[in-house]
This record gives sequence, structure tokens and C-alpha cells, in this order.
Amino acid sequence: MKNSKFDLQTALVNLINKYEKEGFFEYIKKPIFIQFLDKDDQLGLVASPGAHITDADFSGVAKWVYNYVATIKTKNRADAYNQLNELSEFLQRLNKTKELASQTDSFKFDSISVSSDVHEIQEDLQGTVTYQLDVAVFVYRNGEF
Repeated sequence: MKNSKFDLQTALVNLINKYEKEGFFEYIKKPIFIQFLDKDDQLGLVASPGAHITDADFSGVAKWVYNYVATIKTKNRADAYNQLNELSEFLQRLNKTKELASQTDSFKFDSISVSSDVHEIQEDLQGTVTYQLDVAVFVYRNGEF
């Protein structure tokens, strides 16, 4: 692994979108984006604070945890829950398939933990709700401490 442009978030979104495009999902029918979204009924995946080293060895390899949150804003609570729950199951499946990989050799995937259940975080006066799912991704990186 060389220390190139760190592409964990991009790799994660590209993998999800690859499966969405192939029709793998029952509820997720649109691509996911790397941003909070103002447009209703779109999934977004953004970084959350708190990334840190959890372990390191003398060879210079460090195990990091990176936190992300998937969000959707919609008037359809059931659809929001179903999409994020399906995303949760897909992400947890990556622990078995290990198919999340860096295109720039900036990380080596270890595991993923869905650190919360799907939950509502906001509702406006028009009945539009925002749901989110919190995720922690564990990766190895060289020369990071």
C-alpha cells in the first residue's frame, strides 16, 4: 500500500452505486451521493467527525476507523427506513465479501460496523423527515502515525 489520495468514501459510494445500477437492491433505486442533499428522496453519504487510529504496529501500518453517516430526506418514512435498512444490510455483508477496495492503494479494508439503527433526526413543518444511519469503517493504512 502506498500513501496516495485517500479514496475510502469514494470507493464505498462507487461500490454501492455499482450494485444499485445492477438492480441488486429492492428499495434503493437511485445512486447515492457524497454529500448532504437538499433534494428529497436521495441518499447521501458524508464523513462524520472522529476518525482515529485504533491500533498500530512497528512496521508503520495503522488501523484506522472512519465514521460516515448515510442520510435521506423524504415525506415517506417507510421508504426512508427501507432504503437505509437495506443499505445497512449491504454494508454489513462487506465483512464477508471483503470487496471494498482502494483504487489508489491508500487503504486496505478490514471491517465495517453499523453503529446505529436507522433513525429519524429531523422533521420540518411540511412533514419532510430526515433519516440517518451511522457507519464505522475500519481500514489499514501505511505510515499513518
